[in-house]
Amino acid sequence: MSTQARPGDRLGGLSRNRAAALEVAKMTVRRAYMYRINVVMGIVLTGITIYLLTILWKAAYGDRTEVDGVSIQQMLVYLTIANLQLRFLTPEVDQEIEERIREGQIGFDLNRPLPYPFQLVAGALGQMIGLLPMLAVALPVAFIFGELRPPSTAEAGIAYIASLAIAWIVAVELNMIIGLVGFWTLEMTGFKMMYRLIGNFATGALIPLWFMPDIFRNVVQVLPFQAIAYIPVSIYVGNPALGGIGPALLLQAAWAVALVFLIQLIWSRAYRQTVIQGG
Repeated sequence: MSTQARPGDRLGGLSRNRAAALEVAKMTVRRAYMYRINVVMGIVLTGITIYLLTILWKAAYGDRTEVDGVSIQQMLVYLTIANLQLRFLTPEVDQEIEERIREGQIGFDLNRPLPYPFQLVAGALGQMIGLLPMLAVALPVAFIFGELRPPSTAEAGIAYIASLAIAWIVAVELNMIIGLVGFWTLEMTGFKMMYRLIGNFATGALIPLWFMPDIFRNVVQVLPFQAIAYIPVSIYVGNPALGGIGPALLLQAAWAVALVFLIQLIWSRAYRQTVIQGG
């Protein structure tokens, strides 16, 4: 039967459902520890990626210590932070939505007191918390054996923390938008592969926007992906996007707010046309 939109099922009122959100987050944390080997392998692969990128960019710089105002040390720190950050800012919201729809469990989710989008946010938060112990291990290793260095200034460090929080929000929002497509099509594999391919490039984690050809940079600058890696990491290394910390944070926040409205629009339509089958 077709479901009808109800006020309680729309976005809003997270403060009224804190207990439910907390339980969802706890379940996700426990699930992260159930699959610890996957987390460990993910960190290992991230380390290999950082190592290979370091070799590549050292070769690209050659004997030069600076290119277009970006020093080799800044570049190596950028690559390390960006790829570590990208590993821990990869929520599995889209996979969660796809699995719940495919298994026919989405009806139970829609009837919970906590609006479904907030269930997804709580789950993503739990996933992030579950990864923190691994991050606590990875950071010292990156400092001792890799190219990781402290932020350029204390101001940059504080601004980076704020920017990182916004980056997490944008990452969850984008992933949720991709996942909500599953309400119209059950097969998401190709769509998600395209999203990750474009997203990994457009975040700036592999090639900072400083060094992108103009044609690519002009496209990336009008997409929200740069808010996930390029903006926070550029602040960290002391070469902030848009030439200043304030404008960079403002652009990030603008994307975070704009994506909330887009999610609300997509979710309202997805909910109205949902058909629950089974018994």
